[in-house]
Amino acid sequence: MRTLYPALSLGLLLLLPAGARAAPLEFFAVGDLPYSDAETTYLRGLLEDAAAREPPFVIHVGDIKGGGQPCTDARVRKVALLFRQQPVPVVYSPGDNEWTDCHRERAGARDPLERLAALRRIVFADPGVLHTGPLQPVVPDPAYPENLYFARDGVLLAAIHVVGSNNNWKPGDAAAMAEFRKRTAANRALLERAARAARDMDARAVVLIFHANPLFEERGARQGFVPVKQDLRRLLADYPGPVLLIHGDTHRFRSDRPLADESGRTIERFQRLEVPGSPSVAGVWVSVDPAGTPVFNTELVWPSAYDALTGD
Repeated sequence: MRTLYPALSLGLLLLLPAGARAAPLEFFAVGDLPYSDAETTYLRGLLEDAAAREPPFVIHVGDIKGGGQPCTDARVRKVALLFRQQPVPVVYSPGDNEWTDCHRERAGARDPLERLAALRRIVFADPGVLHTGPLQPVVPDPAYPENLYFARDGVLLAAIHVVGSNNNWKPGDAAAMAEFRKRTAANRALLERAARAARDMDARAVVLIFHANPLFEERGARQGFVPVKQDLRRLLADYPGPVLLIHGDTHRFRSDRPLADESGRTIERFQRLEVPGSPSVAGVWVSVDPAGTPVFNTELVWPSAYDALTGD
């Protein structure tokens, strides 16, 4: 796997007692891929390269198809097979292209709630697809199998279901709004449990995973993302350590501190990593070193197969 440019640090101080240093947790994250058959080929190579470094798991933050591609079971099964073939567990959080946006004409004019049910049936109901068993995840609500948390090397990781396209906030659609309210409640309940678990285990860091860019920088309140921003602030009030959010959605690789408290001051211990997405087939190695300075580090890479095209 080829490094695109030197490791970028997300930066954060964390003081630990002398001598209390554990090995860093390192894992691989991708999202908003694949959007075409060619991208599927390169994504497979990207994941093969990642597997060679033997991470404990890989993360896909959502959007496993292009927005203009038909929303079909066959397309979901194709990526589900790729997940199944990985030698390590896959932590996957659904994106909007898989279900919320399936009502669009170019995506087949399908019922989004039917597509969400199909996604859960194909990907989450079959334990062999994501094979997360070795991680011993806690799934508090069986109705939301995508919502989970687990601990690894002193770090607590949690995935909740927040998607692009304003998180399925559709005031003119009663069924969509009912889904939005129930999922929002499930997300909040999971984050509350995750915060308690992090405190109980004295977690050195927390990593959160979901698909949507919640538009921290947007001045106007986009209603679909108001609850998750509130929940993030509650988590930070309940858990005193460093928190990293990994998301996709807007296809822009970046790391920053975008969340402010109610007085407008930047919350320094909250950091965001957005993974790149189509048309860039690339991924990010994330290292969590609770005793390090910084705690969170990233390394952007793309498949070694690209070398054959570039001549490098």
